[in-house]
Amino acid sequence: MSNASEQTLFRLRVAFVKQGRLKYLGHLEVIHTIEQIVRRAKLPYAVTQGFSPHMRIAYTSALPVGTSSTCEYFDVYLNELVSVTDALDRLRISAPMDLQPLCAGYVELRRPALTAEITRVDYLIELFFKDGSAPNIEELRQSFDTLRARGTIPYTRGKKHKELDIARTLESIALANGEDAHVYVALATHCDNEGSLRPEIILAALDQALRGVEPGVGEEIVSTGIQQLSVIKSYNVERVGQYIVDEQGETHAPLEMKPEVPEGSLLKQSPIGALSNL
Repeated sequence: MSNASEQTLFRLRVAFVKQGRLKYLGHLEVIHTIEQIVRRAKLPYAVTQGFSPHMRIAYTSALPVGTSSTCEYFDVYLNELVSVTDALDRLRISAPMDLQPLCAGYVELRRPALTAEITRVDYLIELFFKDGSAPNIEELRQSFDTLRARGTIPYTRGKKHKELDIARTLESIALANGEDAHVYVALATHCDNEGSLRPEIILAALDQALRGVEPGVGEEIVSTGIQQLSVIKSYNVERVGQYIVDEQGETHAPLEMKPEVPEGSLLKQSPIGALSNL
């Protein structure tokens, strides 16, 4: 640990996974664990100034509990220049397998924060349906089209009543059949300061729509990471892409190199393939 006062800073960006049992960690637990990893790696991290100094580190937007990811990022500010290879090796040794760093690189200090820079987020969802309840691909596509046409989906988070602006946040959808009668759904979504799409709300609304219930109106939708649904027997949600979108609409990874797809990812088994072109 070093004091950042009047010293040159270096902004190290690290891509990492969140998978396996650790996908059930909450965002604050992930933050606490990552900070422990940085300390164990003995990186010369900078600290903030003031009455309560803490590590200078920033993250991408929070994942819902139970959602895995192949493309999480954090920026940690260092007081000394450590080679990327050395820093990555130290972090890998210090991290549990289910939060393993994938790649790293230095970025400019003046670049926007991760949460401001990233405006495109992709998800891949694996859906399993109860016996006798499985819709075909065309029925699913029509249900999604109906949800998008609604514009908004009302839901409850904590004690607050909110609305998911699906017309603004859901950019495109791709569907494909998997083995054993399950379905893969790929969602390309938009996020900004006004809000982002939460996959669990989409799934709850889809489950209601498949039963002929007006989503969020006929039955309340409660935002929670792990849900018990009626038509959908179980599901897996994975964040598989976070991108910077330029003025021409082209997508760019937050690091020059794109993280490799780790073992256990839904991308390894999904027939949909790369989502960056959705």
